[in-house]
Amino acid sequence: MVSSPWRAALDRLRPQRTERPMYALLGELAELQLQATDTHSKLLGHGYRERTRIAPKLHEQSTVAEELCRRISERLGRSLVTPYEAELLDDFALTIADSLDAMEHTGGLLTGTEVGPLPTALLEAAKGIERAAELTVAASWTLSGERDLGDYYPQMRKLKRQGERLVRQALADLYGMSGSSRELMALRDVIESVRATISLQEQAARRAELLRVKDA
Repeated sequence: MVSSPWRAALDRLRPQRTERPMYALLGELAELQLQATDTHSKLLGHGYRERTRIAPKLHEQSTVAEELCRRISERLGRSLVTPYEAELLDDFALTIADSLDAMEHTGGLLTGTEVGPLPTALLEAAKGIERAAELTVAASWTLSGERDLGDYYPQMRKLKRQGERLVRQALADLYGMSGSSRELMALRDVIESVRATISLQEQAARRAELLRVKDA
Protein backbone atom coordinates (compact mmCIF):
# COMPACT_ATOMS: atom_id res chain seq x y z
CA MET A 1 0.00 0.00 0.00
CA VAL A 2 1.36 3.46 -0.90
CA SER A 3 2.15 5.51 2.21
CA SER A 4 0.29 8.80 2.68
CA PRO A 5 3.29 11.09 1.81
CA TRP A 6 3.84 9.20 -1.43
CA ARG A 7 0.09 9.20 -2.14
CA ALA A 8 0.01 12.98 -1.71
CA ALA A 9 2.95 13.33 -4.09
CA LEU A 10 1.26 11.14 -6.71
CA ASP A 11 -1.98 13.12 -6.37
CA ARG A 12 -0.08 16.32 -7.12
CA LEU A 13 1.29 14.77 -10.33
CA ARG A 14 -2.12 13.72 -11.60
CA PRO A 15 -4.04 16.15 -13.87
CA GLN A 16 -6.46 18.10 -11.72
CA ARG A 17 -10.01 19.07 -12.67
CA THR A 18 -10.13 22.81 -12.14
CA GLU A 19 -12.79 25.42 -12.74
CA ARG A 20 -12.01 27.87 -15.52
CA PRO A 21 -11.11 31.41 -14.35
CA MET A 22 -14.07 33.77 -14.04
CA TYR A 23 -13.04 36.03 -16.92
CA ALA A 24 -12.56 32.97 -19.12
CA LEU A 25 -16.15 31.97 -18.33
CA LEU A 26 -17.34 35.44 -19.31
CA GLY A 27 -15.45 35.07 -22.57
CA GLU A 28 -17.04 31.67 -23.13
CA LEU A 29 -20.48 33.21 -22.57
CA ALA A 30 -19.74 35.98 -25.08
CA GLU A 31 -18.55 33.41 -27.63
CA LEU A 32 -21.77 31.47 -27.08
CA GLN A 33 -23.78 34.61 -27.77
CA LEU A 34 -21.89 35.07 -31.04
CA GLN A 35 -22.71 31.49 -32.06
CA ALA A 36 -26.35 32.07 -31.15
CA THR A 37 -26.56 35.21 -33.30
CA ASP A 38 -25.42 33.14 -36.28
CA THR A 39 -28.13 30.58 -35.51
CA HIS A 40 -30.61 33.45 -35.10
CA SER A 41 -29.76 34.94 -38.52
CA LYS A 42 -30.13 31.57 -40.21
CA LEU A 43 -33.48 31.09 -38.50
CA LEU A 44 -34.79 34.43 -39.76
CA GLY A 45 -33.51 33.85 -43.28
CA HIS A 46 -35.07 30.42 -43.88
CA GLY A 47 -38.58 29.12 -44.39
CA TYR A 48 -40.75 27.25 -41.92
CA ARG A 49 -39.34 23.74 -42.48
CA GLU A 50 -35.73 24.82 -41.97
CA ARG A 51 -36.72 26.96 -39.00
CA THR A 52 -38.13 23.92 -37.19
CA ARG A 53 -34.74 22.24 -37.70
CA ILE A 54 -32.69 25.24 -36.57
CA ALA A 55 -34.76 26.45 -33.60
CA PRO A 56 -33.76 23.63 -31.19
CA LYS A 57 -30.14 24.73 -31.49
CA LEU A 58 -31.08 28.16 -30.13
CA HIS A 59 -32.79 26.46 -27.21
CA GLU A 60 -29.63 24.46 -26.47
CA GLN A 61 -27.48 27.59 -26.65
CA SER A 62 -29.80 29.48 -24.32
CA THR A 63 -29.73 26.60 -21.83
CA VAL A 64 -25.92 26.51 -21.85
CA ALA A 65 -25.87 30.28 -21.30
CA GLU A 66 -27.98 29.90 -18.16
CA GLU A 67 -25.57 27.28 -16.83
CA LEU A 68 -22.59 29.52 -17.56
CA CYS A 69 -24.30 32.36 -15.68
CA ARG A 70 -24.73 30.08 -12.68
CA ARG A 71 -21.04 29.19 -12.71
CA ILE A 72 -20.03 32.83 -13.14
CA SER A 73 -22.22 33.85 -10.20
CA GLU A 74 -20.62 31.17 -8.03
CA ARG A 75 -17.13 32.31 -9.02
CA LEU A 76 -18.01 35.92 -8.28
CA GLY A 77 -19.08 34.88 -4.80
CA ARG A 78 -15.56 33.56 -4.17
CA SER A 79 -13.64 36.27 -6.03
CA LEU A 80 -11.66 39.22 -4.68
CA VAL A 81 -13.50 41.86 -6.73
CA THR A 82 -15.56 44.47 -4.89
CA PRO A 83 -19.29 43.89 -4.37
CA TYR A 84 -19.99 46.69 -6.88
CA GLU A 85 -17.80 45.03 -9.52
CA ALA A 86 -19.31 41.64 -8.77
CA GLU A 87 -22.82 43.01 -9.26
CA LEU A 88 -21.92 44.64 -12.58
CA LEU A 89 -20.14 41.53 -13.88
CA ASP A 90 -23.06 39.37 -12.80
CA ASP A 91 -25.49 41.74 -14.56
CA PHE A 92 -23.26 41.71 -17.65
CA ALA A 93 -23.45 37.91 -17.79
CA LEU A 94 -27.17 37.75 -17.05
CA THR A 95 -27.99 40.35 -19.69
CA ILE A 96 -26.05 38.39 -22.31
CA ALA A 97 -27.99 35.28 -21.29
CA ASP A 98 -31.23 37.27 -21.54
CA SER A 99 -30.31 38.21 -25.13
CA LEU A 100 -30.01 34.51 -25.96
CA ASP A 101 -33.37 33.93 -24.32
CA ALA A 102 -34.84 36.70 -26.49
CA MET A 103 -33.41 35.08 -29.62
CA GLU A 104 -34.87 31.75 -28.54
CA HIS A 105 -38.22 33.50 -28.05
CA THR A 106 -37.99 34.83 -31.60
CA GLY A 107 -37.39 31.29 -32.80
CA GLY A 108 -40.42 30.05 -30.87
CA LEU A 109 -42.60 32.71 -32.46
CA LEU A 110 -41.37 31.84 -35.95
CA THR A 111 -41.96 28.11 -35.57
CA GLY A 112 -45.12 28.40 -33.50
CA THR A 113 -46.97 30.75 -35.85
CA GLU A 114 -45.50 29.64 -39.20
CA VAL A 115 -44.72 33.22 -40.24
CA GLY A 116 -43.61 33.52 -43.85
CA PRO A 117 -40.70 35.51 -45.32
CA LEU A 118 -39.58 38.42 -43.15
CA PRO A 119 -39.01 42.05 -44.18
CA THR A 120 -35.51 42.68 -45.55
CA ALA A 121 -34.95 45.32 -42.87
CA LEU A 122 -35.34 42.67 -40.18
CA LEU A 123 -32.72 40.46 -41.82
CA GLU A 124 -30.39 43.47 -41.85
CA ALA A 125 -31.10 44.01 -38.16
CA ALA A 126 -30.05 40.41 -37.52
CA LYS A 127 -26.68 41.16 -39.15
CA GLY A 128 -26.29 44.07 -36.73
CA ILE A 129 -26.99 41.70 -33.85
CA GLU A 130 -24.17 39.47 -35.09
CA ARG A 131 -21.80 42.45 -35.26
CA ALA A 132 -22.74 43.49 -31.72
CA ALA A 133 -21.94 39.98 -30.50
CA GLU A 134 -18.52 40.17 -32.18
CA LEU A 135 -17.80 43.40 -30.30
CA THR A 136 -18.91 41.80 -27.04
CA VAL A 137 -16.52 38.90 -27.55
CA ALA A 138 -13.63 41.34 -28.06
CA ALA A 139 -14.71 43.32 -24.97
CA SER A 140 -14.91 40.17 -22.86
CA TRP A 141 -11.16 39.65 -23.39
CA THR A 142 -10.42 42.98 -21.67
CA LEU A 143 -12.93 43.00 -18.80
CA SER A 144 -10.20 42.33 -16.25
CA GLY A 145 -8.66 45.69 -17.26
CA GLU A 146 -11.68 47.92 -17.79
CA ARG A 147 -9.62 50.81 -19.17
CA ASP A 148 -8.88 48.62 -22.22
CA LEU A 149 -12.52 48.47 -23.34
CA GLY A 150 -11.87 51.18 -25.93
CA ASP A 151 -14.95 52.39 -27.78
CA TYR A 152 -16.97 49.24 -27.11
CA TYR A 153 -19.97 51.06 -25.65
CA PRO A 154 -20.11 53.88 -28.26
CA GLN A 155 -20.01 51.27 -31.02
CA MET A 156 -22.78 49.29 -29.34
CA ARG A 157 -24.85 52.46 -29.00
CA LYS A 158 -24.38 53.09 -32.71
CA LEU A 159 -25.45 49.55 -33.55
CA LYS A 160 -28.51 49.93 -31.35
CA ARG A 161 -29.56 53.11 -33.17
CA GLN A 162 -29.07 51.38 -36.52
CA GLY A 163 -31.02 48.37 -35.31
CA GLU A 164 -33.88 50.53 -34.04
CA ARG A 165 -34.12 52.25 -37.43
CA LEU A 166 -34.27 48.88 -39.17
CA VAL A 167 -36.92 47.63 -36.76
CA ARG A 168 -39.02 50.73 -37.46
CA GLN A 169 -38.57 50.12 -41.18
CA ALA A 170 -39.70 46.51 -40.75
CA LEU A 171 -42.80 47.71 -38.90
CA ALA A 172 -43.51 50.20 -41.70
CA ASP A 173 -43.12 47.40 -44.26
CA LEU A 174 -45.56 45.32 -42.24
CA TYR A 175 -48.41 47.73 -42.96
CA GLY A 176 -47.87 47.30 -46.69
CA MET A 177 -47.92 43.51 -46.58
CA SER A 178 -50.88 41.32 -47.41
CA GLY A 179 -51.99 38.45 -45.25
CA SER A 180 -54.36 37.50 -42.47
CA SER A 181 -54.54 39.65 -39.36
CA ARG A 182 -53.26 36.66 -37.37
CA GLU A 183 -50.14 36.35 -39.53
CA LEU A 184 -49.47 40.08 -39.49
CA MET A 185 -49.81 40.25 -35.70
CA ALA A 186 -47.46 37.28 -35.35
CA LEU A 187 -44.94 39.04 -37.59
CA ARG A 188 -45.21 42.15 -35.45
CA ASP A 189 -44.40 40.02 -32.37
CA VAL A 190 -41.31 38.69 -34.16
CA ILE A 191 -40.17 42.22 -34.97
CA GLU A 192 -40.61 43.31 -31.34
CA SER A 193 -38.68 40.25 -30.16
CA VAL A 194 -35.77 41.20 -32.42
CA ARG A 195 -35.96 44.72 -30.99
CA ALA A 196 -35.66 43.22 -27.48
CA THR A 197 -32.48 41.37 -28.47
CA ILE A 198 -30.94 44.58 -29.80
CA SER A 199 -31.80 46.41 -26.58
CA LEU A 200 -30.38 43.67 -24.33
CA GLN A 201 -27.06 43.66 -26.20
CA GLU A 202 -26.71 47.41 -25.62
CA GLN A 203 -27.63 46.98 -21.94
CA ALA A 204 -24.83 44.44 -21.51
CA ALA A 205 -22.35 46.94 -22.98
CA ARG A 206 -23.64 49.57 -20.56
CA ARG A 207 -22.75 47.31 -17.62
CA ALA A 208 -19.20 47.01 -18.97
CA GLU A 209 -19.00 50.79 -19.38
CA LEU A 210 -20.00 51.25 -15.73
CA LEU A 211 -17.00 49.13 -14.79
CA ARG A 212 -14.79 51.57 -16.68
CA VAL A 213 -16.42 54.55 -14.92
CA LYS A 214 -15.71 52.88 -11.59
CA ASP A 215 -12.07 52.42 -12.60
CA ALA A 216 -11.62 56.05 -13.77
